[in-house]
Amino acid sequence: MRFKGTFILLIVCLAFGGYLYFYEIKGGEEREKAREAENRFWMIESGDIQRIELNPPEGKIVAVRKNEEEWALEAPPRTLEADEGELESLAGKAAEVKFQSILEESATDFAKFGLEQARSGFKISTGDGKEYELFFGDKNPSGNSAYARASGRNEIFLVPSSASDTFDKKLDDLRNRSILRIEQSEVQTLTIKNQKGDIHLVKDEADRWWIEGKNRIAADSPGIRGILNALSMGTIPEFFDEDPGDYTNAALDKPLIDVSLTYGKDKALKNLRIGSTKAGMRKKGTAGKPTGSGTASQDTLYLAEDASRPEFFFVKQDLVDKLDQSVNDLRDKALASFQRWDVDSILLENSSGHFTFTKESGEWFFGDEKKKADFDAVNGILDALESDALELIDNPSALSTYGLDKPVVRVILNKEDKVVADCSLGKSTEKGVYARIQGDPAVKVAELANYEKLTKNEEDFIESPETTESETTE
Repeated sequence: MRFKGTFILLIVCLAFGGYLYFYEIKGGEEREKAREAENRFWMIESGDIQRIELNPPEGKIVAVRKNEEEWALEAPPRTLEADEGELESLAGKAAEVKFQSILEESATDFAKFGLEQARSGFKISTGDGKEYELFFGDKNPSGNSAYARASGRNEIFLVPSSASDTFDKKLDDLRNRSILRIEQSEVQTLTIKNQKGDIHLVKDEADRWWIEGKNRIAADSPGIRGILNALSMGTIPEFFDEDPGDYTNAALDKPLIDVSLTYGKDKALKNLRIGSTKAGMRKKGTAGKPTGSGTASQDTLYLAEDASRPEFFFVKQDLVDKLDQSVNDLRDKALASFQRWDVDSILLENSSGHFTFTKESGEWFFGDEKKKADFDAVNGILDALESDALELIDNPSALSTYGLDKPVVRVILNKEDKVVADCSLGKSTEKGVYARIQGDPAVKVAELANYEKLTKNEEDFIESPETTESETTE
């Protein structure tokens, strides 16, 4: 009997659990979806939308889907590059636009709702040729909702005011504002021509940048990445939709700055030309200044052109400053260029002997015995190599002149089996010590204080027993 009662109770629990799942949980989800569908104007997916037409007071805007990720703006007589993210967002909102309630089911007077001549609206077209259109009128007295009407229907709907605001766009709101459409990490070469000269930069397999010329000079790799970041992540503050040929000094034919780069496996080419300042431009036959489009910036603006797109725009002073540098400005001033997190072992040779340091779990260890190394002393080696050189000699004499044929100190930084930096130090000078990085033809002068960090003996590099005992006690 007891077993029978337990079995019956189990059946009841299973039945109740099934009821909870299929009716309350799963059924609740389906009912919620049904309620949401009831308030949608149409049941389509954003990916089905191939064309979006907006109707702001300033004039019709048409965006056409080119593929799954790309859109184009049709603005005769030319096609403009679109902000794909913004248009994908618009397509999603257009597909799922919903109303709050129906105010009138058979309205005859659209004017009282501001829908006789709608304030704004949109039309979308799907791949199967169907069209859906919605008009937005005035906002209700409280301002939190707006009146709307679907094409071919006489109902007056109330929609959230945010819905009507979403589609109240200007052409510039939907344009691609990227200065150059590139992936910074994929750039292989960079050429900058400005009033200070021509600079040709190439990237090696280790992601280091070099200045090409009579001699190959190490470039300031973080600085170059900063330039590429400004080009790839920077945004256009204002477009210029006039013809630069109508101005006497647009200066795009003889630009202030000319930037060319190659990127990707196929080494695609990008070219940016920067000309006159906006304030300095003069229209032929007048003394007027261009107004451009968009909101005027307080910053100095320069007319620019990306050769791969049929439109002109302005860029800000900070980008010009990054590009208006000389070879000397962009060269690597550090004794050696590396990233600390890339270094997992150090080989040091000086008058006191040969020392090996390895890093494990963020700590440094000395020699094959894995003695715990003094963290500050080992970091002093890295500090010395990262410090700026006091002087750079681009056309050095024979290495023996500087004592670099038989260096007094040599430091090799490794990441696994790969050499990150190989630095040799030779004779002393009045300023410091001559130094050279393997692969860099220049000879540098290192500061004496940094040289002293590299001439310590074994006792200086091993953590003292007092320190170890103190850490254990704590």
